Amino acid sequence: MASEIAIIGGGASGLSSAIEAKRQSKKLGLDLSVTVFEHLNKPAKKILATGNGRCNFTNTDLNISHYYGDKVLIENVLSSDYSDTLEFFKSMGILPYFENGRVYPRSEQASSIRDALLKTCEILNIKFKTDCEIDEIKAINNKFKILNDEFDAVIIATGGKSQKAQGSDGSGYKLLSDSGHKITDISPALSALNVSEKGFKDLKGLRIKGNFSLFSGRKLLKEEFGEIQFTEQGLSGIPVLNISHFANNRKNLFAVIDTCNEFGPKDLVKHFTECRYKSPALRTEEVLSGLIPQKLSYFIMKRAGIKENTSAGKLTDKDIEALVLNLKQLEFKIDGIRDFDYSQVTSGGADSSDFNAKTLMSKKQSGLFACGEILNVNGDCGGYNLHFAWTSGRLSGASAVKYLNDKVVK
Repeated sequence: MASEIAIIGGGASGLSSAIEAKRQSKKLGLDLSVTVFEHLNKPAKKILATGNGRCNFTNTDLNISHYYGDKVLIENVLSSDYSDTLEFFKSMGILPYFENGRVYPRSEQASSIRDALLKTCEILNIKFKTDCEIDEIKAINNKFKILNDEFDAVIIATGGKSQKAQGSDGSGYKLLSDSGHKITDISPALSALNVSEKGFKDLKGLRIKGNFSLFSGRKLLKEEFGEIQFTEQGLSGIPVLNISHFANNRKNLFAVIDTCNEFGPKDLVKHFTECRYKSPALRTEEVLSGLIPQKLSYFIMKRAGIKENTSAGKLTDKDIEALVLNLKQLEFKIDGIRDFDYSQVTSGGADSSDFNAKTLMSKKQSGLFACGEILNVNGDCGGYNLHFAWTSGRLSGASAVKYLNDKVVK
């Protein structure tokens, strides 16, 4: 009689766990049937949206500092035999393209990753049940009943609560909490920060490279350099997204942007002073345009209290001081983080203390596993969250097969 594994969730971690489970069962000679339950009409929808449609599926720098949450569990997953993501995808015909540490499929199409996963599932005879809403998992006599079917092991890979339209609606948390598992506080991560102050919308569409720092009162939460994007609602871009989860449940938030990272304040004072004497007919906005985009020039002049068309020759020392201050410490009040529908991943999740860090099997219910974003783990932009999804998915799939094979042997 075949052993049966149910996987709840047909995303990155769910599909990788299904594939690894079938591959490991073949190695062990275990007769195994795997069924993936997906509540959308098609699996792997969220994968198509990753990396702006290019699917940044891993990174060459997998230092643990890029991850947040339970460090012990993260270390165990990343150091497991299933962290060889490049080889995993090469086995499905995907060759990599490297870009500043980020890894994309050579085609630079997210559909290549999805198609490779689904084709491999087809070859391995993995079953799919779509448009399924799983409200409960009943544990009866060492079996798990889902809808009208019974399974010997279950892997919960539903993702977090981010991007409901792509399939992550937080339903997995209830499945785990109903079986006695603790869920930590969850919040959006890798999301834009809201800014509503007057005049900010004038900067919509602007992109600059600079140092982004987030403060709560006088406390620096984190800082990072990179491309900062100005949207109608607020601030975005990789450094903002990476820092955004620090904004959750914080008061008196404000951001500080150094728009001229490579220049110190003295360098800028010297530059403006020289322009004042050597090019007095230049307008201040023209002097600024050699440093920053024009949109930002007008905004900074307004912040510095300098009228448009003011010539460089009329700038006072106080004016120059105000310009330099705003160039080096451009400050915005932050009204919070955009919600789950706009965030890429979820911070927080299933409490890792309820799971074996080496196998991802529940300590409360034998045969029940969890992987991917539903766990209390989130990473930076750059393929880190997908790498954890593939790796934890494969680890849980292999662990489930070992669990079932041990039962058969006994």
